[in-house]
Amino acid sequence: MRAVRLIYSNKAGDWALGGTLIIKLIISVFIIVGLAEISKRTSPQVGGIIAGLPLGTGLSIYFISYEQGVGFAVAGMPWGIAGLAASLICCLTYLITARGAARGSRVLAIGYPTAASIAVFAGAGAILFSLEMNVLHSTAAFAAVFVLNLFIVNKLVNTQPHLSKSVSSILELVMRGIIVGLILLFITSIAAVVGSKWAGIFSSFPSTLFPLILLLHYEHGKDLFPHVIRGFSYSVSTLLVFYLAYLHLVPAYGLNVGFLLVYAVCALYLCSLRLLAASYKRAQ
Repeated sequence: MRAVRLIYSNKAGDWALGGTLIIKLIISVFIIVGLAEISKRTSPQVGGIIAGLPLGTGLSIYFISYEQGVGFAVAGMPWGIAGLAASLICCLTYLITARGAARGSRVLAIGYPTAASIAVFAGAGAILFSLEMNVLHSTAAFAAVFVLNLFIVNKLVNTQPHLSKSVSSILELVMRGIIVGLILLFITSIAAVVGSKWAGIFSSFPSTLFPLILLLHYEHGKDLFPHVIRGFSYSVSTLLVFYLAYLHLVPAYGLNVGFLLVYAVCALYLCSLRLLAASYKRAQ
């Protein structure tokens, strides 16, 4: 009788786990597609703010916090902030290796920089994992890499992009959402196994940006994706604001209310950046 109960208990656990994974995937697809549609149907200002919000990292941290607890996520936050430096190096590696990739098969031209950039992220993550750090140390490390990366990327990407008038179809958005969802499933599913440090580092992986880079590289060659990487080199500062806001707001107000407040802070930060950029252009 105990064996029967154990079998049913295991089956119930498997069903619950499978249901959780499906829910994560559906939520990821819904958010990616939904926000993309909102961006298209509202003003450019609202669309720009939505596009700049930390979607992939936010979903990773939310699911990790929900499943492992806010304390677990807070413990890994310094490595999450430092992991943003690994994300910048990852994207820079893709940019450099893609520029040097030989012409020919598009799959090979994309596969080589993809493998190189993921390997570099994993290597940088391993170095960060071996270090003891606090929020101050990780913020300083990120700031140093942020400035150096801006200098290098602006040297490499100094031309105007050849703009495409095509708009992503719902199918393309759904595929991107599924890819993002699968990345998030991997990150959140192994969090309890690898611990808070690696969970923080993995959460900083550019999970929404990376599929977009691959898609643009496949469809448009080397015309557009370098400019997306250049844009990320600036907008990654929003992720720093996200992590710092999480540290102060979520432990104080709880996961759901705190997360809404964190995104409100990120939106205000992005609005401030847009206003500063607009005033700078007017002053010139």
